[in-house]
Amino acid sequence: MNESKNKYSMGFSDRGAVKLYRVSRYLYLNDFKKLSKFVKYLNTLVFRCFIPAEVKIGNRLDLPHGGGGIVMNEDVVIGDDAIIFHNVTIGDGGARIGDRVTIGAGATIIGSVRIGDNATLGAGVVVTKDVPARAVVVSAQPRVFLNSSKNITEENI
Repeated sequence: MNESKNKYSMGFSDRGAVKLYRVSRYLYLNDFKKLSKFVKYLNTLVFRCFIPAEVKIGNRLDLPHGGGGIVMNEDVVIGDDAIIFHNVTIGDGGARIGDRVTIGAGATIIGSVRIGDNATLGAGVVVTKDVPARAVVVSAQPRVFLNSSKNITEENI
């Protein structure tokens, strides 16, 4: 069997939304553009996953939650054995995502950034700069602002 080389893989690669993306990509590359677009919209309707056929995705993409809420721009390139959780947005600018990258739920990648091999992006991060290989990116600690009468104070969680 063609096993993922990402140690965090749950073994659900190339199923569901990814299968429909691969059909759409095949149709697109073989000049069936309208049919490709139909399959893309079917993917959006069934799995709530918007992956244009122009996106270049390597082998064994794993979408553990079925791809729900994932949105990618058409100039994105994703390497082999990537794991992308739900509600991830990879926006305009041509992001390049390396091999064995894990992207947590709700992460947003904006611009022409490069994510190095074996990097991990935590849940809810907003990435606007390059991430080196084997790096872990997490969000800042949340802050709570308390409104007691007229004074607003900050409290760390």
